[in-house]
Amino acid sequence: MTTKPNNRKPKRKAIGADLIIPALAVAFTIYYYSTVWELNWEAKADGLAIGGLLILLVAVLLVRTALQVKRGEATLGMDKLLYPLEFQGKRWGLAAAIVVFIATLPFFGFTLGLFLFMCASLLILGVRKPRPILATALSMAAGGYVLFIAVLDTRFPHGPVEYILTRIF
Repeated sequence: MTTKPNNRKPKRKAIGADLIIPALAVAFTIYYYSTVWELNWEAKADGLAIGGLLILLVAVLLVRTALQVKRGEATLGMDKLLYPLEFQGKRWGLAAAIVVFIATLPFFGFTLGLFLFMCASLLILGVRKPRPILATALSMAAGGYVLFIAVLDTRFPHGPVEYILTRIF
């Protein structure tokens, strides 16, 4: 009894889609650097350190990816992003929700905009029961308000929720 050797090459893993978020992170870091470059060093020190660490980690990822491609273990294909096709509607829906969130941020403000974005995102992803949708969206919006508006006093656009809460507190 003889067995046939398996002459088929193992399928190479498509890892190109895994580089999208790191590329966006580096782009955001470069943008951040350009906005704080003129500030005094105390104001930008933490951001520069975190951004530098982020760029270093992305560089390590790129080296690892290049080695995998060179060894023939992987390709820069976008299969994870493109397939399965039945998820494309949800992916495009989430992308549209992000664009609408950003475009309406000046009008709705950060807190209400985040609440509406989370509701829309959960609906797009298939959540249909009102309680989890509202609980998740309210938790995220409340947490975002406390952290980014109340505690850190960031420059996110203020809307009706922020103006009402400012008068109360």
